[in-house]
Amino acid sequence: MARKSRWTKSDRKKLWKMVTDGIAEQDIRDKLAVGDKPMTAVEFAQQLKMAMVEAGQIKQAKRTKAATAPKAYEVTNKGRLTISDFSDLTGYKTGDKFSLEKPRGKSNAWRLVPAK
Repeated sequence: MARKSRWTKSDRKKLWKMVTDGIAEQDIRDKLAVGDKPMTAVEFAQQLKMAMVEAGQIKQAKRTKAATAPKAYEVTNKGRLTISDFSDLTGYKTGDKFSLEKPRGKSNAWRLVPAK
């Protein structure tokens, strides 16, 4: 759940004005203190980014690359797994040998490791 910001849109507008006027970061953080606690560097960075977006200096772009769906591989009735693009994905060559390791700890993932 997101927290409500301690700084309002008008505070961010003041922050952006102070930044463009060339006031030092530490002075800005002290002036925009909440109570007796000055603004932290992380809070300053977050509020500065929000102020820049609100001022139109930077734009938030939507994600351009769609997430690829995981490719499914089928196990044959003899227990063989054919991965046609294995060498393309991993860089291993034909004839390389691997061993299968059981899951460790709480993991359910089997490991395919190069044979020694």
